[in-house]
Amino acid sequence: MPEQFEKPFSIKSMTLLLLTIWVGLAFFTALSQASNWLTSHHYDGSFLAHLEFFTIRVWLPWVVLTPIVLWLALKFPIKPKNWLKALLLHSFFLLSLSLITGLSISFHYHFFMDMAPNMETYQPWQHTGHFLFGDNLFLFNTIIYTILVTNINIKYFSQIAQQKALIASQLNNQLIESQLQTLKMQINPHFLFNTLNVISVLVMKSENNQAGEMINRLSSFFRSTLDDKGQQWLPLKKELNHVEQYLAIEQVRFGERISIIKDYDVNALPALVPAMLLQPLIENAMQHGLEEKEGKGELSIICYIRNDYIHIDIIDDGAGCDFNDKNFCEGIGISNVKSRLKQLYGNKHEFHLINNIKGGVTASLKLALSVPSQSGSINQ
Repeated sequence: MPEQFEKPFSIKSMTLLLLTIWVGLAFFTALSQASNWLTSHHYDGSFLAHLEFFTIRVWLPWVVLTPIVLWLALKFPIKPKNWLKALLLHSFFLLSLSLITGLSISFHYHFFMDMAPNMETYQPWQHTGHFLFGDNLFLFNTIIYTILVTNINIKYFSQIAQQKALIASQLNNQLIESQLQTLKMQINPHFLFNTLNVISVLVMKSENNQAGEMINRLSSFFRSTLDDKGQQWLPLKKELNHVEQYLAIEQVRFGERISIIKDYDVNALPALVPAMLLQPLIENAMQHGLEEKEGKGELSIICYIRNDYIHIDIIDDGAGCDFNDKNFCEGIGISNVKSRLKQLYGNKHEFHLINNIKGGVTASLKLALSVPSQSGSINQ
């Protein structure tokens, strides 16, 4: 749930609400008088007297109560996860405010109004039940309170829907940006030149089968990147398959210089993860870690589930990185990963880049197993 919203009421909106309430009371009074006129043989028109009664006993108290109830409605919104608690709270607030206004009207009536002789024997507070239920003031209070709370909640959830739509749009833009960044990497002269160079060498050595396999891998890599266009979430298995196509190309280029270790928990493979999440992390490990290392290198991808979280560790023993260096700057890929995780998971994730003791870097992900909602973010 978003933490801050535009204030859903102002002096102008409260004035409009109070005017609407008064018009509603006047309309009810007119209907009541019309009903009496149609059903009574001795109709005595008393529209103004009844309107005065409702204005003083119902409308004027709500001039004071309206900002209080609007504040309570904003403070305690009725949400799917707490609807029962919120309804009970608002029922308590309604009863409390009705009792306070009933007592106020009763004391005013007892001490400042002309009473029938038989009413003078009552204590001031004993008139409360007559006003609240005999004159139906509690019913009017319930109707007005419900209208005010409903008005606030409609505006409240309208702002939530707008904010979720904005977040979903931002996430979609980030996904497109991630895809474009990956596509840029795919046609990057360095990457493409090295790949085509490997194919050329294989052809010159008459290793046509391997050259053909390399071309197929490059084609599959392009295709898999574009096939899932627009999808925010993918099963971890599919995300890993895409990464492995990239690694298969790099494996041929590096040859025996690099070894790939895959340790996947089968229970983790069906879990949904953000699309294009692992590609920039793997690419970062290859280009800035293993490619800059002299001699043989090793890349490990470990996935498992623990305590309702997916854990993904990408470990290389490459050149490493000094994250404390003031000149260190995160690339677009890492920044994109951090931003997407924050928006998709909120506080239900962890992401760390850690220097290994024996050299290299570990990119560590801890992601909630919660099923993504339709808005694109994790259910809270």
